[in-house]
Amino acid sequence: MAHTTSAARVTLITPAYNQGEYLAATIDSVLAQDHANLEYLVLDDGSTDTTQEVLKSYGSRVRWESHQNMGQSATLNKGWASATGAYLGYLSADDCLHPKALSVLAHALDEHPEVMVVYCDFDLIDAAGKPVGHVKSRDFDLDDLRGELICQPGVGALFRREVFERCGGWNPAIRKIPDFEFWLRAAKLGPFMRVPHTLGLYRVHEDSTAIRPLAVDRSLEIVRTMQAYWGSHALTPLAQYSLSRAHLKAAQNHAQSGRMWMALGEFARAAELRPKTWMSLSSWRTLLGGMAMRWVSRIGWLSARLR
Repeated sequence: MAHTTSAARVTLITPAYNQGEYLAATIDSVLAQDHANLEYLVLDDGSTDTTQEVLKSYGSRVRWESHQNMGQSATLNKGWASATGAYLGYLSADDCLHPKALSVLAHALDEHPEVMVVYCDFDLIDAAGKPVGHVKSRDFDLDDLRGELICQPGVGALFRREVFERCGGWNPAIRKIPDFEFWLRAAKLGPFMRVPHTLGLYRVHEDSTAIRPLAVDRSLEIVRTMQAYWGSHALTPLAQYSLSRAHLKAAQNHAQSGRMWMALGEFARAAELRPKTWMSLSSWRTLLGGMAMRWVSRIGWLSARLR
């Protein structure tokens, strides 16, 4: 793909916690970037696996630090606070980027000064790095973000330094959806933009948070997040719909974690806000999807035990 080189400095942070098995592929994908003005920092968040051995193997090619475990959000905030780039981003320790990812995304921010966040399409890979699917991200729509609760930015997203300075980074109190909650706040500053190129690789494996069982508190984070977003004033139709969707997602989380009575309770709360939920096939599919993810998680656990 042809593009003009951006001179802007990009700072990319990788928070690493017990992902030593995949970390080298992540780092290699960053070192292969064709964007010249790149600041890259890997922060080891108190890993107890091979993470430090992997990092040491890169010598002076990779800047890294290690600290006691304090969680992904606090780790990212630490990295971004020390960043010198005009554009900031992060790459999870089990994901990768295509070689032109940062230059293409930085150029998009150069060309659209009104845009706060840029993001891309991405491929899905398994634990061995083999392709298993593709995600075509949705074009940015604020009501999709805050109404449908669709987290449009994924692997490779970049944002202006101003977003971090004004929004304050990720909220360490939120463990399941800190990225989504951050994008909600960032969207108040200006629009996002999808760059229609496949630039990232998202790894799906048995330890992925997307399929792991969740504690009750984490299952309800989406409800609390949207309640805080809309406030306690009289709900608009969009806010009412949004909160119904939040309870429906909480129902899915409970189902994924094997708490079917709690799942049905959240489903009922969703229906109180939007009675059409009872008759909506998509709503029932969301609930059943949580049950399916539970079985995927259980099969992954069983496979690991039988190796």
